[in-house]
Amino acid sequence: MAYLHPGVYVEEIPSGAKPIEGVATSIAAFVGPANRGPANEALLIHSFDDYVATYGQISSTKDSMSLAVSAFYMNGGKDAYIARIVNSNPPAAASNLSFAGEGTGGAAVLKVQAASVGEWGNDLLVRILKKNAVDLTFKLEIGRLGTAGDTQNKFIADEEYSGLTMVADSDQYVLKRVNDESRLVSISLEPKADPGNVNNAYVKATLTGAATDGAGTAFSNNLNGVVDAMTMSLNLDGLGSRKITLGTKASLNLIGDNRADGGVLAQAIAAEVAKYGPRDSYSRFACTYDHVNTKFVLTSGVKSPDSAVVVYDGDGSRTDLAKFIKIDSGSNPTSVHGVADVTPKEDKGPMDRGRPLQGGAGAPPSAEQYKSFFSKTLVKVRDASIVLLPGMDVSNNKAVIDEAVAHCEATGNRMVILDPPPGQEFDQTQRVKDLNLTTSSYAVMYYPWVRVANPLYNAETNSNVAKTILVGPSAFAAGMWSKIDGRRGVWKAPAGVETALLGVQGLQYLIEDGEQDQLNPLGVNCLRKLPSYGAVIWGSRTLSTKANPEWRYVPVRRTAIMIEQSVYDGIQWAVFEPNDHRLWSSLRLNIDSFMNGLFRAGAFQGEKASDAYFVRCGLGDTMTQADIDRGQVIVTIGFAPLKPAEFVIVRIQQKAGQQ
Repeated sequence: MAYLHPGVYVEEIPSGAKPIEGVATSIAAFVGPANRGPANEALLIHSFDDYVATYGQISSTKDSMSLAVSAFYMNGGKDAYIARIVNSNPPAAASNLSFAGEGTGGAAVLKVQAASVGEWGNDLLVRILKKNAVDLTFKLEIGRLGTAGDTQNKFIADEEYSGLTMVADSDQYVLKRVNDESRLVSISLEPKADPGNVNNAYVKATLTGAATDGAGTAFSNNLNGVVDAMTMSLNLDGLGSRKITLGTKASLNLIGDNRADGGVLAQAIAAEVAKYGPRDSYSRFACTYDHVNTKFVLTSGVKSPDSAVVVYDGDGSRTDLAKFIKIDSGSNPTSVHGVADVTPKEDKGPMDRGRPLQGGAGAPPSAEQYKSFFSKTLVKVRDASIVLLPGMDVSNNKAVIDEAVAHCEATGNRMVILDPPPGQEFDQTQRVKDLNLTTSSYAVMYYPWVRVANPLYNAETNSNVAKTILVGPSAFAAGMWSKIDGRRGVWKAPAGVETALLGVQGLQYLIEDGEQDQLNPLGVNCLRKLPSYGAVIWGSRTLSTKANPEWRYVPVRRTAIMIEQSVYDGIQWAVFEPNDHRLWSSLRLNIDSFMNGLFRAGAFQGEKASDAYFVRCGLGDTMTQADIDRGQVIVTIGFAPLKPAEFVIVRIQQKAGQQ
């Protein structure tokens, strides 16, 4: 600021305080096969309803993804990324079906395709209901076949779209309306209906009036009906209403000849329309007189989806030109569109059950497909902190498990929760050792599988279906991680009596103290049924229990991840700043403030801050001059992690008698 005149100058200067915010710690990423939905991409959802809207309801007892997401949200889950993995070799395909047009000789005009690849689309049924004869609109229904009760083998519409049109600039244009609103299908035009294709089936709209002389007498006998200043309002190609007015009767130069006078009147109408401008809709508009049938024919100037001729009813007076040339609602429709031929035919399918989409395919993803997704897509989703693999267990999917663990170690900001084999009881430690589990501190496993109510069971219609099914414990644990993070903080072990699981009908195997004595040292966290508390999580260890005891506990690893990522995000401003004592002081100040906030929240051990953590940054302390010359700023952060009270030991001593 330049100081050029005497006075008071007010300036704003930076304080140097750049607060660090804690990152989210409980956003899950569900990676694996799903019924439908976007393929090979991560989509953020916030509730199970969001999941259903995009990926569909729970479809079967083998629908691991849907069951896992349901368990996650039931037990406190908040946000989650859903990553539907599909195999690319052979490539997956979306189900589809094409429908013929009214005037295309059987050629297809409209293609209906499932919203995503996979076999799920083969169950979709589509019906096209009869078009409106005046404005050429039609109705599209997407649904399925009923399986029980009054709907057995009947078409059930899940989505309905009425008043659809093939006119591109209409709000009801089939491509715009369905593609904007449908969660089940997408619509595209076949070549015959594509305006950009030279061989398309669009024609100029042609509106033909009624016979001007129904009694069989010559048209010239009616010339007395022509008066001065006859008017008519019409709309060409959707450009808006235009009113034309003819001149005087004398200016028309009628000669009393049937063929000639009809043609003269038609030419006068076309000439008045042409006065509205050079656009093809006006300049190429044609009005002709069919003297054989004594009918006037009005033809649009363009061949396109928007081609249309609409004539509005007049007042019925002697100057009403529309009534005089017999184009009025009393005798004929007063509008016609060029989309008549490419409007799809009515097609309700056999017995009105609709026509099924066909050709949907998608093979189960391979380990290579998972690896590709982890390295190319999920690595870019920086806020995901929990990885789950629905449908994958540690017994027969080791390649996928290893890829997931490697991904978590490489990113350093997330952990993977694994499922044990669903039908294997860990009654001996050797059974666990035979699984050759990873010893990574970024991997956690819970045991056993959880028995839940079968969402597809109906006592009236499915009495032969099992009432309960098994679901992997990882999703329940992930939901509880999210709940405990919100209530207590990431440093609180997600275990104990406050982790009562919801939606649990039972556990596949009951765990007693003897079994957990063997499993706990191996890093297998148990779900146990406790009196008065129900099913709870009774363990909080990573699988690095013996290999790397420093990271033995889940809350210690997750707290470290939270600190690392929060500081990483919070000090980006320091890049390219001058590397001197002012920068070092500012870094110490901001990081210390963040760590002190965690200390006050109870995240660390120690009665005072100096016992709980330290932040160091400076020349001779964390850096040498050589480090500075290399452009490096080195900050060292230490913290005393709050470890869970895993073993609560009560010693009771008998008080000795006293004299």
